[in-house]
Amino acid sequence: MAKKPDPSVVLKEQGRRVKEKLTSLSLRMHPDKYRLVPARCGIDFVGFVVHADGRVRVRTATVRRFQKRFHAMRCEVRHWQRSAASVTTSVRAWIAHVKHAQSVSLRRAVLSR
Repeated sequence: MAKKPDPSVVLKEQGRRVKEKLTSLSLRMHPDKYRLVPARCGIDFVGFVVHADGRVRVRTATVRRFQKRFHAMRCEVRHWQRSAASVTTSVRAWIAHVKHAQSVSLRRAVLSR
């Protein structure tokens, strides 16, 4: 009976093949954006963390960055440096982005401050 190969070895081999294919297309993978991590940790992708059980969460850094911008925008409105309509547009865009995750409580918490 043949022994099954270690999954991490198989993944590393697949990663090597992907890099070779990219090289043949005159492309290269960014070294900081390629990681082999256990799926239970979640996969970081476009501002979200996707978990193996199907949960999708907004990345913490994404939330912090928006909170900082939102605070600055509110100050600009108070000092007549920005229109309230432009803040509304920015907030709606952020809401549209984070709606792809389980984020109802997050949206309430961020926008109620």
